[in-house]
Amino acid sequence: MAQIKRTSRGARVRLEGNEVQLLGQLADEVDLLLSGNADDATPPSARPAPSGEPASPDELAELTGLAGLTWPTADEVEVPDDPALRRLLPDAYRDDAEAAAEFRRYTDATLRGGKRADVTVVRQGLASIGAAGERVLDDAQVQAWLRFLTDARLVLASRLGIETASDAEALEALDADDPRFMAYAVYEWLVSVLGGLLGAIDA
Repeated sequence: MAQIKRTSRGARVRLEGNEVQLLGQLADEVDLLLSGNADDATPPSARPAPSGEPASPDELAELTGLAGLTWPTADEVEVPDDPALRRLLPDAYRDDAEAAAEFRRYTDATLRGGKRADVTVVRQGLASIGAAGERVLDDAQVQAWLRFLTDARLVLASRLGIETASDAEALEALDADDPRFMAYAVYEWLVSVLGGLLGAIDA
């Protein structure tokens, strides 16, 4: 069972081999979801405009001083089809489709890149734990783990059809032979890992 303790150097995380494997599989799924509609994890704001092309007179770009940089069009950044990915990258404006599309246009790649960076931090930590049995995470690494674990729970919640607290409560009575049983057990186990990390940084 996961053991997490605060030390003078940070949060010490100890995991069993099967727990390392499980978190690795979750990291793979989250990373695959995030990479599906992105060429890379580099935000548009970091990509210079092609030489010789005039800057777009986009109002937001003008206001933020980013008029010399290229941005995808609204048609190039679509709302994800996968419900789990929509949990990770939700609309910013539920009642204004045009505003939501415009917001997604400027933030989609940055959000994906940040979440995939968290996955990388978790994978590095898991590699150390797999080799040595434990890893001490500094505060920045703990924050990356917390964000990843939250994302992993969102993905599992989507797969399990959990929208409300009552949906989760209904799954508590699942039989062990129900195909959803293990996924729900993992969903609940992630709560204990999240709690352990939060306790370690609050200690």
